[in-house]
Amino acid sequence: MPDLATVFYPEKLAEMGTAIGRAITEHQCPGAVLWLERKGSAYHRAYGDRALVPAIESMTEDTIFDAASLTKVLATTPAIMQLIERGQVKLDAPVQAYLPEFKGGGKEAITIRQLMTHTSGLPPDLNLDPPWSGYDTAIRLACAEQLNAPPGTEFRYSDINFFLLGEVVHRVTGQPLNQYVARELYRPLRMRDTGFLPPRALWPRIAPTEFADG
Repeated sequence: MPDLATVFYPEKLAEMGTAIGRAITEHQCPGAVLWLERKGSAYHRAYGDRALVPAIESMTEDTIFDAASLTKVLATTPAIMQLIERGQVKLDAPVQAYLPEFKGGGKEAITIRQLMTHTSGLPPDLNLDPPWSGYDTAIRLACAEQLNAPPGTEFRYSDINFFLLGEVVHRVTGQPLNQYVARELYRPLRMRDTGFLPPRALWPRIAPTEFADG
């Protein structure tokens, strides 16, 4: 195993550590994990805490974080790109080719590429009033959304785009997105702690991001 000093730049590691420490001191985050891999070597270090309430928990190098919107680049995008590579999805095909109910008001012109690049013209998110829940309801509402702009005319970050892309993966492969990426991406890459709906055994390692009740 090579000496870490010959693989990584010690002064850069020190700078990153200082930046993380400053962010913690300034209450921008309670803690962090720095993990770098290069040329078969790994550098990793935990900083600060992963939880502050109801009790302080120190950060550990194996802490699991909520990917939140990074799911777009860690799951949905690579899944779609893999299906494009395999010829199962066409980048410039209309979304309606995969989701027949996605139509009306000009939505027939929206392509897979426009969903991926946030140029579909769809609004940022689904309306939560009146309250609703459930995956099937989310897809039904996403397919019924009206355009805020003609497809391809402007950039607008939209979760709806990626709800729809996840459903394209589901329809094309017959597997929900979480199952597809577990089998086709995470297991081959040995990403053992990456996935959806973590089992209870992993809960103690997860950094909390919200309160369960309010």
